[in-house]
Amino acid sequence: MRRFSLFVVALASVALSGCMQMPLSYQPSVENLETLKASHMAPANVGTFALAPGKPASLDQTISARGSTAVPPNNSFSLFLKDALKQELVSAGKYDPKSDLVISGELTQSSLEAPISATGHGVLGARFKVDRDNQVVYDKELTESAEWYSAFMGVDAIPTALREYAALYKKLLGRLFSDKEFQQATSAK
Repeated sequence: MRRFSLFVVALASVALSGCMQMPLSYQPSVENLETLKASHMAPANVGTFALAPGKPASLDQTISARGSTAVPPNNSFSLFLKDALKQELVSAGKYDPKSDLVISGELTQSSLEAPISATGHGVLGARFKVDRDNQVVYDKELTESAEWYSAFMGVDAIPTALREYAALYKKLLGRLFSDKEFQQATSAK
Protein backbone atom coordinates (compact mmCIF):
# COMPACT_ATOMS: atom_id res chain seq x y z
CA MET A 1 0.00 0.00 0.00
CA ARG A 2 2.85 2.39 0.81
CA ARG A 3 4.39 1.84 -2.64
CA PHE A 4 1.07 2.58 -4.28
CA SER A 5 0.73 5.80 -2.25
CA LEU A 6 4.20 6.92 -3.27
CA PHE A 7 3.39 6.13 -6.91
CA VAL A 8 0.19 8.22 -6.74
CA VAL A 9 2.05 11.14 -5.12
CA ALA A 10 4.79 10.99 -7.77
CA LEU A 11 2.25 10.80 -10.59
CA ALA A 12 0.27 13.72 -9.15
CA SER A 13 3.44 15.78 -8.82
CA VAL A 14 4.26 15.28 -12.48
CA ALA A 15 0.69 16.03 -13.55
CA LEU A 16 0.46 19.19 -11.48
CA SER A 17 3.87 20.50 -12.40
CA GLY A 18 3.42 19.58 -16.04
CA CYS A 19 7.02 18.49 -16.56
CA MET A 20 6.67 16.17 -19.52
CA GLN A 21 7.26 15.99 -23.22
CA MET A 22 4.24 15.82 -25.52
CA PRO A 23 4.23 14.95 -29.22
CA LEU A 24 2.34 17.03 -31.77
CA SER A 25 0.25 15.51 -34.53
CA TYR A 26 -1.70 16.91 -37.46
CA GLN A 27 -5.00 16.01 -39.09
CA PRO A 28 -6.30 17.92 -42.13
CA SER A 29 -9.29 20.13 -41.43
CA VAL A 30 -12.70 19.97 -43.07
CA GLU A 31 -12.61 23.75 -43.64
CA ASN A 32 -9.31 23.55 -45.51
CA LEU A 33 -10.54 20.56 -47.51
CA GLU A 34 -13.65 22.50 -48.57
CA THR A 35 -11.61 25.59 -49.48
CA LEU A 36 -9.17 23.58 -51.58
CA LYS A 37 -11.89 21.55 -53.30
CA ALA A 38 -13.81 24.73 -54.17
CA SER A 39 -10.69 26.41 -55.55
CA HIS A 40 -9.37 26.20 -59.08
CA MET A 41 -5.94 25.25 -57.74
CA ALA A 42 -3.80 23.09 -59.97
CA PRO A 43 -2.18 20.06 -58.35
CA ALA A 44 1.01 21.16 -56.60
CA ASN A 45 4.19 19.72 -55.17
CA VAL A 46 5.61 20.66 -51.76
CA GLY A 47 9.15 22.01 -51.82
CA THR A 48 11.65 22.92 -49.15
CA PHE A 49 10.53 24.18 -45.74
CA ALA A 50 13.09 25.55 -43.28
CA LEU A 51 13.60 28.06 -40.52
CA ALA A 52 13.77 31.63 -41.85
CA PRO A 53 17.28 33.09 -42.03
CA GLY A 54 18.36 34.97 -38.93
CA LYS A 55 15.91 33.20 -36.63
CA PRO A 56 17.22 31.23 -33.62
CA ALA A 57 17.32 27.45 -34.09
CA SER A 58 15.22 27.01 -30.94
CA LEU A 59 12.25 28.60 -32.76
CA ASP A 60 12.16 25.53 -35.02
CA GLN A 61 12.81 22.87 -32.40
CA THR A 62 10.61 23.18 -29.33
CA ILE A 63 7.90 25.13 -27.56
CA SER A 64 7.03 24.89 -23.91
CA ALA A 65 4.10 25.54 -21.64
CA ARG A 66 4.71 25.58 -17.90
CA GLY A 67 7.70 23.29 -18.09
CA SER A 68 6.18 20.84 -20.55
CA THR A 69 7.72 20.80 -23.98
CA ALA A 70 6.23 19.92 -27.32
CA VAL A 71 8.65 18.50 -29.82
CA PRO A 72 7.53 18.21 -33.43
CA PRO A 73 8.10 15.08 -35.48
CA ASN A 74 11.56 15.24 -37.09
CA ASN A 75 12.46 17.86 -34.42
CA SER A 76 11.45 20.72 -36.74
CA PHE A 77 8.32 22.89 -36.73
CA SER A 78 9.11 23.99 -40.30
CA LEU A 79 9.04 20.33 -41.40
CA PHE A 80 5.86 19.86 -39.35
CA LEU A 81 4.32 22.72 -41.39
CA LYS A 82 5.55 21.10 -44.62
CA ASP A 83 3.97 17.76 -43.64
CA ALA A 84 0.73 19.51 -42.66
CA LEU A 85 0.59 21.26 -46.05
CA LYS A 86 1.22 17.99 -47.86
CA GLN A 87 -1.52 16.24 -45.85
CA GLU A 88 -3.99 19.00 -46.70
CA LEU A 89 -3.14 18.84 -50.41
CA VAL A 90 -3.32 15.03 -50.49
CA SER A 91 -6.70 14.98 -48.72
CA ALA A 92 -8.10 17.45 -51.28
CA GLY A 93 -6.62 15.65 -54.28
CA LYS A 94 -4.39 18.65 -55.02
CA TYR A 95 -0.98 17.00 -54.48
CA ASP A 96 1.27 15.96 -57.37
CA PRO A 97 4.93 15.19 -56.59
CA LYS A 98 5.81 15.77 -60.27
CA SER A 99 4.08 19.16 -60.59
CA ASP A 100 5.99 22.25 -61.76
CA LEU A 101 3.84 24.21 -59.30
CA VAL A 102 5.86 24.07 -56.05
CA ILE A 103 4.92 25.51 -52.65
CA SER A 104 7.80 26.13 -50.23
CA GLY A 105 8.13 28.03 -46.98
CA GLU A 106 10.13 29.45 -44.13
CA LEU A 107 9.05 29.43 -40.50
CA THR A 108 9.16 33.02 -39.23
CA GLN A 109 7.26 32.87 -35.92
CA SER A 110 6.41 30.17 -33.38
CA SER A 111 5.50 31.00 -29.81
CA LEU A 112 3.31 29.73 -27.00
CA GLU A 113 2.40 31.26 -23.64
CA ALA A 114 0.26 29.52 -21.01
CA PRO A 115 0.37 31.69 -17.87
CA ILE A 116 -1.37 30.65 -14.66
CA SER A 117 -5.02 31.82 -14.55
CA ALA A 118 -4.71 34.23 -17.42
CA THR A 119 -5.07 34.35 -21.17
CA GLY A 120 -2.94 31.91 -23.14
CA HIS A 121 -1.50 33.10 -26.42
CA GLY A 122 0.09 31.45 -29.44
CA VAL A 123 1.53 32.79 -32.69
CA LEU A 124 2.61 31.00 -35.85
CA GLY A 125 4.00 32.65 -38.96
CA ALA A 126 5.56 31.54 -42.22
CA ARG A 127 6.71 33.02 -45.48
CA PHE A 128 5.22 31.00 -48.33
CA LYS A 129 6.58 30.96 -51.88
CA VAL A 130 5.03 29.44 -54.96
CA ASP A 131 7.16 28.66 -58.00
CA ARG A 132 5.51 27.87 -61.32
CA ASP A 133 7.87 26.59 -63.99
CA ASN A 134 10.86 27.77 -61.88
CA GLN A 135 9.51 31.31 -61.60
CA VAL A 136 8.33 32.85 -58.30
CA VAL A 137 4.63 33.73 -58.67
CA TYR A 138 3.77 34.17 -54.98
CA ASP A 139 5.87 35.31 -52.02
CA LYS A 140 4.09 36.37 -48.85
CA GLU A 141 4.45 36.11 -45.09
CA LEU A 142 1.29 35.06 -43.25
CA THR A 143 0.70 35.00 -39.50
CA GLU A 144 -1.98 33.43 -37.37
CA SER A 145 -2.57 33.87 -33.63
CA ALA A 146 -4.94 32.56 -30.99
CA GLU A 147 -5.96 33.35 -27.42
CA TRP A 148 -7.66 31.09 -24.87
CA TYR A 149 -8.31 30.83 -21.16
CA SER A 150 -5.33 29.28 -19.40
CA ALA A 151 -6.51 27.34 -16.35
CA PHE A 152 -4.72 27.40 -13.00
CA MET A 153 -4.06 23.65 -12.99
CA GLY A 154 -1.33 22.58 -15.38
CA VAL A 155 -3.11 19.30 -15.99
CA ASP A 156 -5.81 21.34 -17.81
CA ALA A 157 -3.79 24.28 -19.08
CA ILE A 158 -0.95 22.39 -20.76
CA PRO A 159 -2.99 20.13 -23.06
CA THR A 160 -5.23 23.08 -23.94
CA ALA A 161 -2.23 25.24 -24.83
CA LEU A 162 -0.68 22.52 -26.98
CA ARG A 163 -4.00 21.80 -28.71
CA GLU A 164 -4.45 25.52 -29.45
CA TYR A 165 -0.87 25.75 -30.75
CA ALA A 166 -1.37 22.74 -33.05
CA ALA A 167 -4.60 24.31 -34.35
CA LEU A 168 -2.57 27.33 -35.51
CA TYR A 169 -1.14 25.16 -38.29
CA LYS A 170 -4.65 24.51 -39.65
CA LYS A 171 -5.53 28.19 -39.35
CA LEU A 172 -2.31 29.33 -41.03
CA LEU A 173 -2.80 26.93 -43.93
CA GLY A 174 -6.45 28.00 -44.13
CA ARG A 175 -5.29 31.61 -44.41
CA LEU A 176 -2.91 30.57 -47.20
CA PHE A 177 -5.56 28.63 -49.12
CA SER A 178 -8.03 31.55 -48.80
CA ASP A 179 -5.53 34.20 -49.87
CA LYS A 180 -6.68 35.62 -53.24
CA GLU A 181 -3.11 36.11 -54.48
CA PHE A 182 -2.29 32.49 -53.60
CA GLN A 183 -5.42 31.29 -55.38
CA GLN A 184 -4.48 33.27 -58.46
CA ALA A 185 -0.87 32.04 -58.40
CA THR A 186 -1.91 28.39 -58.08
CA SER A 187 -4.91 28.33 -60.42
CA ALA A 188 -4.96 25.77 -63.20
CA LYS A 189 -3.88 27.19 -66.54
